[in-house]
Amino acid sequence: MTNASAELFESLIGQDLGVATAAGTEAWRVVSVKRRAAHALRSDPPFNVVLLAPASNDRRQGTRTSELPDGTAFEFFAVPFAADAAGVSYELVYN
Repeated sequence: MTNASAELFESLIGQDLGVATAAGTEAWRVVSVKRRAAHALRSDPPFNVVLLAPASNDRRQGTRTSELPDGTAFEFFAVPFAADAAGVSYELVYN
């Protein structure tokens, strides 16, 4: 299992992650990473990640199991915040 970092997600912008859903594995694209101001509760600065899931996605928030392009297993908590013909946008928040 890999540790989340802004650098990891920045290196994946434009790439797809294989995300397990009830309907099978979906390709979720890494869209953007926003770094936020550092604070004393975290050793590295907090950040947010936006992922784009297919439009047919179940639109549920929760912990997801995924696979990075190199095959490494990865878990994250995702919250849907928008949907349109392009897909469902999810935000991952690392405080």
